[in-house]
Amino acid sequence: MPISLSIASGKGGVGKTTMAINLAIMQAKTSNCLLLDADMGMANAHILLGINPELTIKDFFDGSCSIEKVITAGPENLMFMSGGSGLTELLNIDKNKKLNFIRTFDQISSKIDNLIVDVSAGAEDSSLSLLSASDKILIVLVNEPTSFTDAFTLIKVCHLEFGLREFCLAVNMVDNEIQGKEIYVKFSKILRKFYDVNITYVGSVPQNKTIKKSVIQKTPIVLEKNSKEFYFLFEKIIKNINQAPTNNFRGIKFFNTSSDN
Repeated sequence: MPISLSIASGKGGVGKTTMAINLAIMQAKTSNCLLLDADMGMANAHILLGINPELTIKDFFDGSCSIEKVITAGPENLMFMSGGSGLTELLNIDKNKKLNFIRTFDQISSKIDNLIVDVSAGAEDSSLSLLSASDKILIVLVNEPTSFTDAFTLIKVCHLEFGLREFCLAVNMVDNEIQGKEIYVKFSKILRKFYDVNITYVGSVPQNKTIKKSVIQKTPIVLEKNSKEFYFLFEKIIKNINQAPTNNFRGIKFFNTSSDN
C-alpha cells in the first residue's frame, strides 16, 4: 500500500513548496512517487518544476478525463498532479464528495509507492482534510514568531479534531544545523507542555542564495550539478521522514478508505 505524506506550514512564505518539490524528487529516485499540488493559495509547484500540466483534478471530477490522464511527467521520474483552482471548493463541501476525492487515489494505488501532497498553509478545512487523510505530516517551520504560533495552532487543531499525534518537523532558512536543532527543541518543548504529541525532527535547510537562484531559474536545487550538499541534505531529510512513525487516524485516509468515516 502506498504511503502518503502531506507537507504543511502554519503560514505562507516559509519555503514549503520548495521543500515539497525537492523532497519529492529525492523520493522519486528510489520509488514511484506522485506529487500532488494542493496548495490552493499559490499552486505554483508546476512552475518551480518547469512543467505545464494540461489537466487538473478538477478535469477528472468534471468527467473530462480519467485520473491517470491528470498525471504529468516531472523530472527524475517524478509524477506530478495539479489540484487546480477548484479543489478548495471540492474539499470544503459535503462529506461524501470529500470521501470521493480521497478514494480517487485508490484507482492509481498500483502505480505509486509514495504520495506527497503540498498542502495550503494554515488550518483551513481543505488543508485539514488532506492532513488527516495522510499517513505522515511534515510541518515546515522558520525562526519567526508568527511561524511558531501558526504552526502551533495547526498542530493543535490536527491533534484535537482528528486525534493525530505524530508530526515531522523541518526547520527552513537556518544559519546552520545547530540553530535548526535549537529551534526544534524550543518549539517541541512549548508544544508538549500543552498536548500529547510526538514531534520528530527530520532536519534543517540553510538560508542560501543558491536556493533562491534555483527558484528563479525554475530548477529544483537537488538537480543543480554544483549543489551536491543540498542533494545529500534533502536525501537525508526524506530518509528521516520515511523512518518516522505514522498516524493511526481511523477516518478517511488515502489508499485506505474502507474504515470508519
